[in-house]
Amino acid sequence: MISRPIFRARDKYFIAFIILLCFLTVLYLYLNYLQQEKSVHLSGERCLSELTSVKYQLNVVTEYKNRIDKLLTETQKANELDKERFKEIMESCAAMKHQASICQNQFEDLQGECKKVREDYNELLKEMKKT
Repeated sequence: MISRPIFRARDKYFIAFIILLCFLTVLYLYLNYLQQEKSVHLSGERCLSELTSVKYQLNVVTEYKNRIDKLLTETQKANELDKERFKEIMESCAAMKHQASICQNQFEDLQGECKKVREDYNELLKEMKKT
């Protein structure tokens, strides 16, 4: 009887190939896992960096908004003061116009009285000349 080896040479190569293939697969999966972990870590750092940048930009915009709000409030106060002064000036002008009208009427009344006194004076002079 011829004894045949349990594993032939071809089978040994095939088993070695399968073991090598399994080893390479495990190695590939491990390296892929490390790469993904590194990628996640870098992505997290980038995200944190961008978050910090956005936070800084938000602070700048908020500060700018606050300055604009303050300027707007000051401008509105100045505008209200100007409106109040304008209103007072207009009321003063109306009062002056009314006072000027009263003065004009008084002047015309005085002119009328003056004319009447002059006429009376002239009549008295004529009467004195006649007598």
